[in-house]
Amino acid sequence: MTALPRPRPRHGIARPHTTPPAGRVGKPAAEQQPTLPQPGETEPLLYTPEQAAELLQVRPSWLRRKAAARAVPCRYVGKHLRFSRADITAIAEASATPPRQPRRTFGG
Repeated sequence: MTALPRPRPRHGIARPHTTPPAGRVGKPAAEQQPTLPQPGETEPLLYTPEQAAELLQVRPSWLRRKAAARAVPCRYVGKHLRFSRADITAIAEASATPPRQPRRTFGG
């Protein structure tokens, strides 16, 4: 019985599989939760989609999709999507709905 040949790596040199050290899965904790300025700290000039989404209490994917469709005000710095405080305020104001008027009934 002959052994089957090992598959060749698709790109470059095969790298051995290594597992990350315990407690270090994914991004570092500082990158997982965007931090917003605390009272007394300086406010950033532009916000990342994650920071803006946290302020608006929406998902970052929703905000990115709306920005790509140019449905919400945003800015591109090079290829990087950013939001100013005015953009975030405009998004919040545009989503406000007026109070409903009572229905008019006929014959009354």
